[in-house]
Amino acid sequence: MRHARIAVLALACLQAHARPAPALAPLPAAGIDARITPAQIEALTRQAYFWGLQQTGFYELRYVFTQAQQMPAYRGINRLAQTRQLFTARERFATTPNASTLYSGGFFDLSRQPVVVTSPKVDDGRYWSIQALDQYADWFFMVGSQFTGNAAQRYLIVGPDWKGTLPAGFRGTEVVRAPSNAFSITLRVAVTTRDAADFAAAHRLMDGVSVEPLERWQRNGGKPVPLAEVPTQPANYRTFARMAQIPDVARSMTATDYLQLASLVINDDTLTQRRDSVTERETLRALAPLGLRKGVQFDPQRLTPAQRRAVQRGFDAARAEARTAFSAAQVDMNGWKLQSSLFYDPNDYKVRAGAADIAWGSPVPYQSHTIAYAMTDAHGKPLDSAGRYTMTLDMNDLPPVTEFWELPVYDDNGYFVDNPIDRYSVTSYQVAAGQFAVQDGKLTLYFQHDKPSDAAQARNWMPLPAKGPFRLAARFYGPTAPLVDGTYAMPRLVRRD
Repeated sequence: MRHARIAVLALACLQAHARPAPALAPLPAAGIDARITPAQIEALTRQAYFWGLQQTGFYELRYVFTQAQQMPAYRGINRLAQTRQLFTARERFATTPNASTLYSGGFFDLSRQPVVVTSPKVDDGRYWSIQALDQYADWFFMVGSQFTGNAAQRYLIVGPDWKGTLPAGFRGTEVVRAPSNAFSITLRVAVTTRDAADFAAAHRLMDGVSVEPLERWQRNGGKPVPLAEVPTQPANYRTFARMAQIPDVARSMTATDYLQLASLVINDDTLTQRRDSVTERETLRALAPLGLRKGVQFDPQRLTPAQRRAVQRGFDAARAEARTAFSAAQVDMNGWKLQSSLFYDPNDYKVRAGAADIAWGSPVPYQSHTIAYAMTDAHGKPLDSAGRYTMTLDMNDLPPVTEFWELPVYDDNGYFVDNPIDRYSVTSYQVAAGQFAVQDGKLTLYFQHDKPSDAAQARNWMPLPAKGPFRLAARFYGPTAPLVDGTYAMPRLVRRD
């Protein structure tokens, strides 16, 4: 009876901390300075797009996960949520996910206290990683099989302005200072053979990982609180009405949606800005006449028709420029566009925006995995679902990785392609398990919309959309030098029809 009473009191204490935070005071509405010309509005909108697309993507995705209680992805703030099955074409809240690892993750706020990250011992040799990023997609925390090994681990993540007493027992290497008070953290656990035993082992690892506020961890005696007992607490960041309609920002975000999100980013104190960045400070000063400044919230209702048209022109031009700049900045790897830290410039906002548009949250720096994009075939022509393509890998010259590789297929917006066999990618694990046909030391994959009539080809079928462009985004977990400098000869797609 005594233990039951203690459990009830502990649950009540947790629930008390699950109450929503007090509402933030509304900000005065602001429009565009009437003194600036349409040409200036267009130029400033372009500049705003380049500066803030990563940050606005973070803000909208955090809203989907922590505030939009009507959405399937909702999980609350300061709480992990698990995805115990592989991603499919049905999940459309984040672009270019993988279909090779199980995910667990959430959004956390360090404004009031640090968080404790714990992981169990991993004995079966499978890939796992826990990685955290800020709103700029700067992955400041990376632990796991390829980084810190497979022993049981724990870490304390503190905010950039936190002052306090650290709990006893944490070593200096276990205390991590986050660059921003708001961050997102993701656990990835690889699946290999994909049978029941494989999923069961992956689930055990997932269940052993926790991320929770320091106070909750301390109240539980310095041990993780089981996820089922962690309350779901809604966040209370500023919003505007259309945020519920634009979770798929790649397709549904308008130019004025974007400026409203950028305004919220600028006025959110949990999104710690880069105080040491002269480029960022100058950019924010320049954007003030656009209605993007501290202390006011951008209101699209205050725009004149001419201003609205100028904003739209700037938004459309910026998106095209950013995509072009992103493509040009990548390493050419036999026609694939490889993201590599060797040439990454954190102050190149145009390239950063292009990366956010193609695949929000790409891992910068690219130490966990590099990503190579294919949007054209072996002759340089755009990939088109109306065509039929092959890609042939030499089993003696597979991508050189320490962990595993994956080759997913996406539509032009970065989402998996719905198909009758629920196949969204091929991985080195599957190839090693004999799930794809290998003939004469070659693995040939068949990319087309309809299922091949030949049985051997059907076994290696990679389904395409019914129509329109498509793209590949090969991932190399644990890349070695040729997948960092781009010297690996990644095979290209050959159009057959």
